[in-house]
Amino acid sequence: MKAKILLVGIGGYGGLYVNEVLNPKNSDKMELVGIVDPYPQSCPRLAELTNLCGQPYADMESFYKEKTADLAVISTPIHFHAEQIKTALKYGSNVLCEKPLCGDDADIEPLIMARRAAGKFVYIGYQWSHSEAIYALKNDIIAGVYGSPVSLRTLVLWPRGARYFRRGTGWAGKISSSDGKMIYDSVANNAAAHYLHNMLYVTGDSINKSRSVTSVTALLARAYEIENFDTSIIRCTLDGGGDTLFIASHAIHINVNPIFDYQFTGGRVTYSQDPLPSSINAEDYVPGHIIGKTKDGKTIDYGDPFVFPERKLHIAVDAVLGKPSGAELCGIEAASQHTRVINTIQKNANIRSFCPDLIRRRGDVTCVEGLAERLIAVYNGEAEDFCDMVV
Repeated sequence: MKAKILLVGIGGYGGLYVNEVLNPKNSDKMELVGIVDPYPQSCPRLAELTNLCGQPYADMESFYKEKTADLAVISTPIHFHAEQIKTALKYGSNVLCEKPLCGDDADIEPLIMARRAAGKFVYIGYQWSHSEAIYALKNDIIAGVYGSPVSLRTLVLWPRGARYFRRGTGWAGKISSSDGKMIYDSVANNAAAHYLHNMLYVTGDSINKSRSVTSVTALLARAYEIENFDTSIIRCTLDGGGDTLFIASHAIHINVNPIFDYQFTGGRVTYSQDPLPSSINAEDYVPGHIIGKTKDGKTIDYGDPFVFPERKLHIAVDAVLGKPSGAELCGIEAASQHTRVINTIQKNANIRSFCPDLIRRRGDVTCVEGLAERLIAVYNGEAEDFCDMVV
């Protein structure tokens, strides 16, 4: 038996799914039955795709008039997610949709109702939530290995150039679309969304839930000429105790891949992808590994959460085929807490502009002088914010 797969969006990140579906080693369990993309020319493997399943459809309704699919894999801009998930469910497909769940938190309950009515699953493709490393860590947190959450902090510094904000069809860096749909495209809701979500996800009380929050505060700013923000400091108070700190920016001159330091009453968990700048307090970090240390002296190496990002597709396919490895790890409920946090900050926090005399151009990249150093200081606990750098 093979899972019949519909790819919705084959450009950008959708290319990961294209490559995996076309991989000969997966031909025993995956069958591509259709592609939906109004602008398919951006996919370098378009000819191979059309040889397998015919010409692309411009929209999902057109596909479902002619064919069916066991699994719809959605890799489209944020503001299309909710309606496309509901369309797939209406026509009897299970869903794997890229993060985030949706732009507007008003869509969360209708999505749950649509899933329930269809009797299908909806998985949201946060990579880390489908990794073996995070799965093992979360199970240990649930089991009480580290006690209760106290303070979880994350830093992501990813320079992005003007070309990044010109990607797609005019939705990048936007708050809403021309027809009023919420997009909220930002460093916290797109490129680095995984790492804000992860703090809520690993503290959830079951494997397919995230921890809710009781309060959220945010400092949001932009250096680029965009509608939304490119830099953020987001603080959440977790339901039941503990707090999170998320620091991320595209408007900086140095690259620091995701790092985190999670403090619990009974231990600490750290991660860094690469050797870190000397300015970051990085005691006990092991590059490429999530490392847990309990107060009774036990050390646990969970490995690298970036290994095998395609695993989420295989989990969804296994679920279609009825295999035990296809259990839900990150569905609507688990993904919805991130969406609620994003909506809260977008509706309540002002977006400030960085002081013009601090803005520098380095080729295609716009950066703010001193911002990277300040954000690192916030992560280290040596500074509170960057309020003196904005107007």
